[in-house]
Amino acid sequence: MNIIKNFLIIVSSFLIIIIILEIALRITGSKPRIDNLGRDGDPTIYQNDEELGWSQKPGSYSFEPWSDEGKITSFTVNNDGSRNIKNQSSSELKILFFGGSLTQGWAVDDDDNFVKYFQDLNPDFRVFNFGVGGYGGYQSLIHQERITKKLNNIDHIIYGFIDHHEVRNVAAGSWLYMLNEYSTRGHINLPFGSIENGKLKKNSPVNYIKLPLSQYSALIAKIEKRIMKLRSKNREDSQFEISKLIIDEMFDNANKNNSNFTILILDSREENLIKYKNYFETKNINLIHCPFPPNKFVKGEGHPNAAGHQVVASCINEKLIIN
Repeated sequence: MNIIKNFLIIVSSFLIIIIILEIALRITGSKPRIDNLGRDGDPTIYQNDEELGWSQKPGSYSFEPWSDEGKITSFTVNNDGSRNIKNQSSSELKILFFGGSLTQGWAVDDDDNFVKYFQDLNPDFRVFNFGVGGYGGYQSLIHQERITKKLNNIDHIIYGFIDHHEVRNVAAGSWLYMLNEYSTRGHINLPFGSIENGKLKKNSPVNYIKLPLSQYSALIAKIEKRIMKLRSKNREDSQFEISKLIIDEMFDNANKNNSNFTILILDSREENLIKYKNYFETKNINLIHCPFPPNKFVKGEGHPNAAGHQVVASCINEKLIIN
């Protein structure tokens, strides 16, 4: 009887501690894991890709307005995975844009993203928008390598960079958590880069682990996050170096295709911008800085609006040196 009594005391004490920790975490703002954020009814424009994690699914899509003041957004994906550009030039000389959602033009119409505006300003080139929502530099590199095998006469390759790509490049636990939050959009598995013997190592896609009951318990969700943080810590500590190696390979791939290459900085902290400028100067990699203006965002969503994209397109057109 004493053994049973002691066992029950231990179990009861353990449960009381768990309950106290759970309450304390919730009071301080921690929450159970959240899955599948996003609006009901939005189309899924992404599909599973064993190498890239996800890619854009060809088709025509419509998104309901993001606010009462907004409008329906048309989003068209071509068979090659690029975003459709109306009145695209038929020139043999091509300019390819790669990057994440800012390059892709998330939350604005097919006709209202900066790549489309840039095409309008440069009819002597055939411009392609291969930006994909959620992509960082590593996925953009793999995407670039894949696309350049299929196209010729590529005059220029442009990579739209933001600081957050560093986190994405190494599959940081925090980024995997956010991808899981919006997993209904179709991006779940994430490939990433690491360093091995001073060189870029390419790693297969991983995803966010889910412990039992973490969608109900803030404590278990906290443990989940801690596990993911520990798993990616070494990579995160080297994310700047890994990002440089990724861009080096983008540059080398462009050279193999006899193409010019430019880093387009769309959003960056000043200290990071200085670090990248200094590094690219030593590598003779062209860099232009065309940030989105403040206060020009899609109301109710947060990505830049058409006016912001127009500013960026004009900036690129002014600063980019093309033959």
